[in-house]
Amino acid sequence: MSGQSVTFHCWQDCFEQMSKTNRESLEALSDDDVFAMVRNNDERAFEEIYRRYDRRIFAYCLTVLKDREAAEDAYQTTMMTAYKSRDSYRGGNFAAWIFTIARNFCLKAKRSSAHTTPVDELAESIPNTADKTGDDFLLREAFDQAVLNLPDEFRLPIEYKYLSGFSYDEIAEMMNISLSLVKVRIFRAKKLLRKTLQPYMQETT
Repeated sequence: MSGQSVTFHCWQDCFEQMSKTNRESLEALSDDDVFAMVRNNDERAFEEIYRRYDRRIFAYCLTVLKDREAAEDAYQTTMMTAYKSRDSYRGGNFAAWIFTIARNFCLKAKRSSAHTTPVDELAESIPNTADKTGDDFLLREAFDQAVLNLPDEFRLPIEYKYLSGFSYDEIAEMMNISLSLVKVRIFRAKKLLRKTLQPYMQETT
């Protein structure tokens, strides 16, 4: 083997080792720390953010939109918007920030579509409404609007739970609140939805 070839392989091995070390060092950092590097135009940091959130955000978009192509568009738009808007994030709760971006694009996609997709998973959490939500367009519309009108502290955990399928523990981590508070907020959100939907439920009985 020539000296030039040996040198090349040595540099290649060093580069691969450096890449591995960089990946491991990024993995040890919090989302906020990694995204701070993204704000400094570090492409490796953005790749790490992408790796952490790509599956979860796509799953969220697919669950909301019920269409793989539309979900892919919303997912890619979310990631690119997060990058372009990186200077607007000031820290605190990165997961909630990026999922809010995803939610906004999904809602925009739903509004622009010819039909409204019922939130079946969430509807099933409200007693005696699941079947009617599937059959009654007015109730379905009222239900979707009721979810949107919830205060963020109640809307976000219930969307994460029933639209994205996150566990209580994951929601607690994303929202930076305790597990017990997550459960309390979801319980109160259901209570608010029942109260809001009661007139519509009575009309359809």
